[in-house]
Amino acid sequence: MRQLIKLILLCLMVSPPLYSADYRFVRIDVPKAIYSDARGINARGDIVGSYLDVDDISHGFLLRNGTFWSIDVPNAEITRAARGINARGDIVGSFIGADFFGHGYLLIDGQFTQIDFPGASDSFLLGINNAGDLAGTYFDAMGNTGGYIFKDGEFQNVNVPGSLTTFVNFAQDNGHVLVGQATMPPDGGFHGFVIYKPGDFDMIDFPGLSVPCTGARWINQRGDIVGGFAFAASVEDCPSAPHHGFILRDGQYTQIDFPGSIWTRALAINDDGVIVGEFTDKKGNGHGFKAMPED
Repeated sequence: MRQLIKLILLCLMVSPPLYSADYRFVRIDVPKAIYSDARGINARGDIVGSYLDVDDISHGFLLRNGTFWSIDVPNAEITRAARGINARGDIVGSFIGADFFGHGYLLIDGQFTQIDFPGASDSFLLGINNAGDLAGTYFDAMGNTGGYIFKDGEFQNVNVPGSLTTFVNFAQDNGHVLVGQATMPPDGGFHGFVIYKPGDFDMIDFPGLSVPCTGARWINQRGDIVGGFAFAASVEDCPSAPHHGFILRDGQYTQIDFPGSIWTRALAINDDGVIVGEFTDKKGNGHGFKAMPED
């Protein structure tokens, strides 16, 4: 399915820079939106994400050179977040169709293509690298969940061995090194992971957690990984517990929080080390952010 993108020119609305640890933070808000987040960034600094308008309707967006462009899949019931953008400017995301099932979309040069994992009831696209490889997850008719890579025109099923569920969020440009989140027995705890090749993987767990509650969202070409974690009292509390962002670099974890926030997740990092994500302020409002390294 290929259709023209609907683009709306909007004004830039960002906060003055704030500082924390080794990063300079900038808040990202789509003008007049009641909620915004930032979910992907490429080498040029283009940012994609999602927002809710004053009517509580969801849209994707592209922020390029200080201008927001709204992304709406034609004839979709709901356009969900734009989740990834590569150096060429190709964008991936997800939408709910007229059939009320989830589908992925690939947006290239103003043209949408629907992407569905074969046989899935719901498919979601979560990332695209500079080689054009797509990363995502799917649900089958029985409710089982798996991850996948769409590479060289073929779907490759990806599951962490022994996992209950696997979400693949992003692949390095070689198409082999993957990051995401898996739930593992016996308690269904949440763990990040990095897969180097089939059967060769590491789990990613932020240190000091009494309950496994970590997810890996993105890996850049240098091998830096970002994601989120929570100090939860139980596995059941993990999704709703206050989250924090992290970066894993050279085996060292660093916590990332937007200054003054009560909830933060780091969702993407480019090769310059610029991080984007989402945070909740003390009033309970959601915003996107960009964090730029100070060094």
